[in-house]
Amino acid sequence: MSWSRDGRDRRIRGPGIDAMVALAAGILAASAGLAVVRGLPDGLAGALLGAAVALPIGVIWGVDCTRRRWRRPIRRINETLVDRPQGIGLVIPSPRPKVGRDAPIEVQVLARSVVDLQDRLSFSMRALNAGSSGHPREAMTRSGLFNPPSEPGGGESSSSNSFEGEDMIGRLDPGSLRWTEASPALQTFLGAGLDRLRDLSILELLHPDDRVPAGRQLRDVSGRGEALGLVYRMGTLGGDRKAVELNVSARYGPDGVAVYLRCHVTDVTEQIRARREERRRTRELIRLNDELRRTNRALAELKDRYSDLYQNAPAMYFSLDLEGRLLVCNDTLLKTLGYSRRDLIGRPYENLLPVSDRPTFRGRFAQYLQDGRIEAESRWAAVDGREIDVFVTAVAVRDSEGRLLHSRSVAQDITTRKRLEAELRRNNDRLARINDELSRKNTELDEFSYVISHDLQEPVRTLIAFSGFLRQEYTDRLDEQAIEYLDYLTEASSRMRTLIQDLLELSRAGRTAADFGPVPLDLVLATLRVDYAELIRAKGAEVTATGPLPTCWGDRTRIGQLLGNLIGNGLKYNESGQPRVEIGVIPTHSPGDGRRVTLAIRDNGIGIDPQFHDKIFQMFRRLHARDRYDGTGAGLAICQKIARAHGGRIWVESSPGEGSTFFVELPIAPSGSLTTHLPSSGHGPTAPANAPDDAIHAR
Repeated sequence: MSWSRDGRDRRIRGPGIDAMVALAAGILAASAGLAVVRGLPDGLAGALLGAAVALPIGVIWGVDCTRRRWRRPIRRINETLVDRPQGIGLVIPSPRPKVGRDAPIEVQVLARSVVDLQDRLSFSMRALNAGSSGHPREAMTRSGLFNPPSEPGGGESSSSNSFEGEDMIGRLDPGSLRWTEASPALQTFLGAGLDRLRDLSILELLHPDDRVPAGRQLRDVSGRGEALGLVYRMGTLGGDRKAVELNVSARYGPDGVAVYLRCHVTDVTEQIRARREERRRTRELIRLNDELRRTNRALAELKDRYSDLYQNAPAMYFSLDLEGRLLVCNDTLLKTLGYSRRDLIGRPYENLLPVSDRPTFRGRFAQYLQDGRIEAESRWAAVDGREIDVFVTAVAVRDSEGRLLHSRSVAQDITTRKRLEAELRRNNDRLARINDELSRKNTELDEFSYVISHDLQEPVRTLIAFSGFLRQEYTDRLDEQAIEYLDYLTEASSRMRTLIQDLLELSRAGRTAADFGPVPLDLVLATLRVDYAELIRAKGAEVTATGPLPTCWGDRTRIGQLLGNLIGNGLKYNESGQPRVEIGVIPTHSPGDGRRVTLAIRDNGIGIDPQFHDKIFQMFRRLHARDRYDGTGAGLAICQKIARAHGGRIWVESSPGEGSTFFVELPIAPSGSLTTHLPSSGHGPTAPANAPDDAIHAR
């Protein structure tokens, strides 16, 4: 392919095209022959024939497109060179060839080479013209370079034209990088005239941190030819701080040495600021986006968590619209009743109720619409026919204007509770009957004990009296064996009287005064010291309190009897050289039963084996022989009955040889659960009709 003088191309058919056509023909022949030899079907043979024809056509079309892509830009360069004005002594104002952005990169490089060639020719022609006119020195001055002679037609050179526009263009000395020329726009931008700028290097205007890399890059332009897109921070002589982009290209002399650097300056301050603001906003958007993503993730997790709580809550959640239809419900409700969500959503709520309960629901729903809240027990019918008891609470949800939207309802399955309540009522009724029977029997037993012990005292007293009379009046008439029998009778009668008195005392122990009152334990202890003064003096014992004793609430006589029995046992069952009994206080608080106090009565006596700690509180239970320690064994049973009558209790901690500590819990504030027994006006006690359970069990 070649071009003519007028720029038109002449198409020459080269050997390459002939080779392609021959290749296509060969493939066609080979395909046809192969089809005939192998006896292939006509359709397949036709396909092979079509492929053989299409292949060379495609190759020829691709080569032609490539040729045209190279031909157009090269033809433009050719037309630019061919159409330039001719003449010696004239500055050549050749137009710049434009090849377009779609031209191959090799053609674009060729176009730039043509431009450089034009600039060099222009420079050489101006120098030659200036020399021939007798002004060689003037021709080589900077002024002469920037202001070349005018053309015959009065036109100016392209170099002059570039300094007359609004572009900021200047020239730099390749060695010192000082300004040699500057366009008016550049002078205005830098804030100084040309005379001032010629004394400055461009590096002096740059930021100190940019000077070293800028100097290296600008000096490299002399060898490289150009440097585009150099961005630096520049300070103008007017004090402004700017960001500039420099596009620098070298201009060479006939000897190939760079004469000056053409510098095109662009103020990119606003662009830099815009890009910086854009980056800042981008970072902010990225941060906000990340935060939004985290928030969305947290909301999704929270939604899942609350959805799980709602769907799998132990309670049954649902909502009703204003017509009483189910809007939503959780999985717990569905599992409890056995329905599917499709069976319930959008259906009337009363479908869940037995037919007999539906009128009641309509009345309650009307009340809910009026009040905005309702609580009620109801029954639901499960899918398998079961009926479950539920307790439903519904609260109205309203909009911003107070209009009712739907309900927020929760139902608790109380079927088990209702069954247990019914069972509890039956057990309470049965227990009440048993308590009444037990109370009656206890009353009868107390009356019997009181009557027996009271009525038996008279025969025993008579027996003791006459035994003593016989011992005194008829001693000289009786032999020794008769006197020994009489002594046995007297002793047995005395023991019988003691047993009867303890039995009588035990029957009285559970009967306290009708009106309880404050019982100062300090005064009670002082009274007991006086009562036991003879025993204390005989044994050389000590009965003390470890500190101030509180004031209890109860029957003063019975509490004194209880403490007296424990102090008496501490002194009696004691073989130490100096018996000692101490009374201390341990404050306790029993939830729901008022404030209480625990008394600790500690002695240094013989102690009690742990296996007998429970048995010692049984009636007439003795652990020792009668000849060693006298008594009937009813004392601790009486103490336990008095403690229970006051709503308290008694227990012991002891080991043989280490003494014993009895703990007694008594109230120090009035308590409605305390048992009171009124003394009867007859021979025995009569329990009140409303005696609580504790009074019955205390016996």
